[in-house]
Amino acid sequence: MKTKQILAIIVLFVMGLQLSLNAQENKTKPEQPWLQNQPQGEFKNHLPNPPPPVLPGIPNLNKEQSESIHKLQITLAIAKLPLENNIREKEAKLLTLSTLKTPDMKEIEKQIDEIGFVKIQLAKMQAAHDLDIRKILDDEQRMIFDKRPPMLEPRPF
Repeated sequence: MKTKQILAIIVLFVMGLQLSLNAQENKTKPEQPWLQNQPQGEFKNHLPNPPPPVLPGIPNLNKEQSESIHKLQITLAIAKLPLENNIREKEAKLLTLSTLKTPDMKEIEKQIDEIGFVKIQLAKMQAAHDLDIRKILDDEQRMIFDKRPPMLEPRPF
């Protein structure tokens, strides 16, 4: 009986030690290279972070290229916003239609088709945006831009 109590105390002690180690601040190198020189410790939230690079991973972007790409990004974001909001509205309506006591399959299919149509419009806008960015880049930069891995989430540029 005493051995079980001692064993339980040891297990609790080890678990408490593990929790305190996990709670300590992570001092490893940040994954984003633009965050490497950020202040650490108690003052890290008092200084503004520099904006992330316009196209991370693309070398030797000059100021003109960065500015034009930034303008293209802003234009795309403004154009995409109403479409993304529209998708969210349609997905909410789809959820409502799907959870009715007697769901109407024709309405559900219609909603799915509308969501798909808007997503196709977004994909076309993104493809046109990528081509506009390619026009701004030189040959070396274009090669790196074209070899970037596909992203699972929508791209920020």
